[in-house]
Amino acid sequence: MFGIGVLLLGLVAGPEAVAERPHVTPDAFRAWFDASLEGNLEFPAAAEKAARGYQYVFIGGFASERMSSYFLQNAQDLQARGVPQRSIHFIFPSSEGTIEENSGLVSDTFRKIARESPGKLVVIAHSRGACDALTFALRNPAFVADHVEAMFLVQGPFGGSGLADVVAGDGPAPDHKMRPQHRATATILARLERYYLGRGHHAGLPELATDVAHDYWKTQLHEHHDAIAVVGPRTFYVTAATAPGHQRVFQRAAAWYLDTYFGTNDGVVALDDQSLPEVGTVLTVLDAGHTDLTHRFPLAPLTQRRLRRALVDGIMISVGTSALTEGKAR
Repeated sequence: MFGIGVLLLGLVAGPEAVAERPHVTPDAFRAWFDASLEGNLEFPAAAEKAARGYQYVFIGGFASERMSSYFLQNAQDLQARGVPQRSIHFIFPSSEGTIEENSGLVSDTFRKIARESPGKLVVIAHSRGACDALTFALRNPAFVADHVEAMFLVQGPFGGSGLADVVAGDGPAPDHKMRPQHRATATILARLERYYLGRGHHAGLPELATDVAHDYWKTQLHEHHDAIAVVGPRTFYVTAATAPGHQRVFQRAAAWYLDTYFGTNDGVVALDDQSLPEVGTVLTVLDAGHTDLTHRFPLAPLTQRRLRRALVDGIMISVGTSALTEGKAR
């Protein structure tokens, strides 16, 4: 379900939708990201000033409501670039609910921010939060046209996750293709998650099974096809994959499972499942694990902190430069 490169749709977009779309290209974004990662990004003052005029909305992924460090550094990096704290917002949909069940929270929060805060919204949504964001956008194209500058969807499981398959009992069972220690750990983790599901927890996980996810997005794109003209030009995917050996212990077993049966992945989602070719642009494929761009852990390598900062820098300079290009600088 995932293409590498520039995937632009909205072929029937009207003149207004085309004129308002932000100018963000994969080559430029990757150049800015890499420059920030290496510590030599030159951020034009005018673009930085323009970027401060937006409202930044973070949407967390599965179990984000229980993670105090989720987006913490990303928000701090925005503030370090001069974005006021009042212009930084968070939505943490419940992992106990489905996308449908969480849609009210997402919709109400978006509308509240737009009603009470000046400046368009720049959405930064991670993992299942990316699915929440895109679902809202497809169902509310008029809101998107009026209030959303851009959506950066980071490592979203649009094609589901093979980990949800194995928990549901529908995916390939870990076998001799995996090393014994990884096979044992993956089996234990799957059993543990089944235990939680059996006790009524993590109710949103089954909808991340690959077949369920494919059916869900097929339906959404069919029912809201006319919205693609507005939503597509404002949608940008930041995807990632890394070698299983680069992951932490428990994520390593999950990454080896996915690598064995589903292909290249970030430890939670296969690379091919991190975007929808029908909607938006893939900006880049980063060498990162599923939590590296959004979570701050104690004793984490300095390189991970640089990754998170580079993500924020890439997003800010993208929307700031776009604002100057379109004459929208505040």
